[in-house]
Amino acid sequence: IIVNGQPLVLKGINYFGFETETYTPHGIWSYDLNFYLDFIKNNNFNAIRVPFSLEMVKNNPSNLNINCATNPGLCGKTALQLLDVFIDRAAERGLLIMLDNHRITPGGGISELWYNNEYPESQKFTITHCRWNVFAIDLKNEPHDSASWGNSNAATDWNKAAERIINSLSSFLGLFFVEGIEWGNRLENVAQFPINTGNPSLNNRVVYSPHCYGPSVYDRPEFNTPDFPNNLDGMYMVKYGFIVNQTGQPVVVGEWGGRAEVGSRDMTWNQWYVEWLRSKCITNNFYWCLNPNSADTGGLLEDDWLTPIPRKINLTNRAQPNPTKFQAQNGQICITAGAFPEAHCQVGVQVTDGPGTTTTTVNAVPTTTTTSAPIAPSTTVAQAPSTTTVPSSGGGGVTLSTENGSAVKQYTLRISNGSPSTVCSVHIKLNASIKDKWNLDEVSSDLYRTPSWMTIAPDAVADQA
Repeated sequence: IIVNGQPLVLKGINYFGFETETYTPHGIWSYDLNFYLDFIKNNNFNAIRVPFSLEMVKNNPSNLNINCATNPGLCGKTALQLLDVFIDRAAERGLLIMLDNHRITPGGGISELWYNNEYPESQKFTITHCRWNVFAIDLKNEPHDSASWGNSNAATDWNKAAERIINSLSSFLGLFFVEGIEWGNRLENVAQFPINTGNPSLNNRVVYSPHCYGPSVYDRPEFNTPDFPNNLDGMYMVKYGFIVNQTGQPVVVGEWGGRAEVGSRDMTWNQWYVEWLRSKCITNNFYWCLNPNSADTGGLLEDDWLTPIPRKINLTNRAQPNPTKFQAQNGQICITAGAFPEAHCQVGVQVTDGPGTTTTTVNAVPTTTTTSAPIAPSTTVAQAPSTTTVPSSGGGGVTLSTENGSAVKQYTLRISNGSPSTVCSVHIKLNASIKDKWNLDEVSSDLYRTPSWMTIAPDAVADQA
């Protein structure tokens, strides 16, 4: 997935409640909404999948379950007004939002199909949000049972319905997430029947989004074999692991997780699944979930709604340790590039330095760029750029002096911005001992970045001595 010329590295979390009878994100019946958004931000997530119900959108209720003492600015609002506040506060923290059409009615469970008699497909509902951070819509949560994927039954073929729905939402500039059948997990028929809206621009914004769980959610036969969990690789490759290489479309796991109790088969599954996602370069994901009141999975918080569960947070960090960062400032969005965790999932530029030269020119994807809101991502598949490396070495540079028998040389690093956006910051890995690093801020022992005040316009260069 490409945003403003850079790969989008997603570390997402599901935070539910709007789709339930409370019509609010859960937990704010006791505590401040800001606490939960800060928790999400501080644990290095960059996106939230926000479930809602069609009934909530249609009726826009105002009898919301909110603790007014801890949320004084929220009481008296309707559900859609509260959703606006939620999205705005997420934007302030640089958090992306995916709106998830999770249920038709709040109390009736998840429907098999995308419609019923009261809410036919022809009935349209609009949630208007002109916020930069609303980057995606999940069209239907977990089609199952009678839902099919093919080209034979308009009443049940979910893929054909998804194509119609995407066309009806063509004014939306973001991404369209399409889940599989069998509770989101099966996408094998994409090989024969990929989503095709008839519009290449819309097709380029389709993301396939499987849901996958271990034994704590549904104790399937494959979790009880002698070769578990290694037997799962072939099964998951058939269901959705093939999609990126075969179709060129991205895959983002929309739900995964579980109780993950220490020593349990569910923990075995969770640990194996994280490593499988890394090995297949499918680490863009939304973990289920923040909420502790998810009956079969629990959440990242204990039942007190305050205490983090380290073993689960560690799983999410292992799955996606370096997500893309967003920051709204002065009417622009500053985007700091993330990186996928495995080397074989990355591409990058290495710079060499020939004898007699004094300037190294870096033509790399910038670490941080700005874009005008809103973000309009496309779904070209790409890997994250590796850190640009400037070698140490003997040739090149201007010798100023010697120190302990080694030459002290001065180099000028010329950064060339070939992107269409203004660069806010560039990270540079220097394989050398640095004596004076004028105009470079040290991040770690060999990683530096350009100062925060420095920007580089498109097609411009900046020299750092």
